[in-house]
Amino acid sequence: MDNYTILYLIRHSLQLKELENIITDESSQLKNEKIILSCEGEKKAEKLSKNEELKNISEIWSSSYVRAMSTAKYIAQKNNILLNIDQRLNERKLR
Repeated sequence: MDNYTILYLIRHSLQLKELENIITDESSQLKNEKIILSCEGEKKAEKLSKNEELKNISEIWSSSYVRAMSTAKYIAQKNNILLNIDQRLNERKLR
């Protein structure tokens, strides 16, 4: 049998846009890193985790952004694996 790796790239689910106005004492970059998923985003992320292709995966990696980790956690839970966080996967820095 051939040995190969399948790689899935998944963007975070729907984020809560109102959070930007709530956090006022931090830089734009920190605000961006802390944006959470909306209720609809949480539901969509959970639904995504039930996708047949995402069953039996061996590793899952995420940036350290809250919304990315919140999306990935459902897939990690469904597969009973740890969520690996790597800041090298973070988005570009805002200016």
